[in-house]
Amino acid sequence: MLWVRPTGRTCCAPHRFPPDFVKALLLDMDGVLVDVRGSYRRAIAETVAHFTGTPPTPEAIQAKKDLGGFNNDWVLSEALVREAGGDAPFEAIKDHFNSVYQGEDFDGLIATEPAAIRTATLEDLAETYALGLVTGRPEADAQWTLDRFGWGALVPVVVGMGRQAGREKPDPYGLTLALADLGVDATDAAFAGDTVDDMHAAVAAGCLGIGVVPPGHELGPHGRTLMRAGAHVVVSTPDALPALLASGLG
Repeated sequence: MLWVRPTGRTCCAPHRFPPDFVKALLLDMDGVLVDVRGSYRRAIAETVAHFTGTPPTPEAIQAKKDLGGFNNDWVLSEALVREAGGDAPFEAIKDHFNSVYQGEDFDGLIATEPAAIRTATLEDLAETYALGLVTGRPEADAQWTLDRFGWGALVPVVVGMGRQAGREKPDPYGLTLALADLGVDATDAAFAGDTVDDMHAAVAAGCLGIGVVPPGHELGPHGRTLMRAGAHVVVSTPDALPALLASGLG
């Protein structure tokens, strides 16, 4: 299933592009390539509970994500700790989060994450498009996860937290870096992400935003949120991306 933003010109027909319009496809990791409900979201809840005694609900975490500006889960955890009356220093919050999520030598929750996309889908995409990853994860975390699923060779460009140097989504800087590495103009690219910040970054970078509904969310409510943030189209699963791109995004 998918939603398409109407052109707003003569009718409600979606704007279609030539099938070869997209030369590069940038991908977010969390919620697009990987299901993080039991990892990042759980690490947020456990971190907040550690410092306040009460874990936030999944709805409270998602509400922050939908506001935008909380692409960094350390920052999101700090905000929830503060709202619950906690006064722990940011570094303490960050360190506890990492101990839960990364563990020792990647034996924490990161090692339990299931894939949100089929390997065959990524293989299909890699045959046609230059692929890059733009993520709020540290590069080491992102590369470890790609390699764990055998995707490292399929996604040769990785722009994570380190390279973004504090200019994370919704800032388009990471997308700009990835496109420069791939040698593709933003006007020939699309970015697939699952959050408001992802869509804001795509619009600011000048490429098409493809909203992806992450695991555990409904197409209707989450699709509307992503469309309001600037998505050109929203798909209910990342496995729909090859057919969508081949159709001209419409």
